[in-house]
Amino acid sequence: MADTYKPPQGYLTMAGSTECLGVSIVTLRKLVRERGIQTFRDPRSGRVRLLRVEDVERLMQPEPEGKAAA
Repeated sequence: MADTYKPPQGYLTMAGSTECLGVSIVTLRKLVRERGIQTFRDPRSGRVRLLRVEDVERLMQPEPEGKAAA
């Protein structure tokens, strides 16, 4: 049996990020695009897209909506 891919320390795969966030891959791609999150490629596997753990954690935080009350 082949070993499964393990991302470098401090990074999550897109699949791992969707599990962590509880969203679909389509929703994750939309969030990455809208919030300007940088993705990375691992030279060991060019097909894998990686996100930094801190960026995924930031995606879990609520965003303010609308104008703040004066």
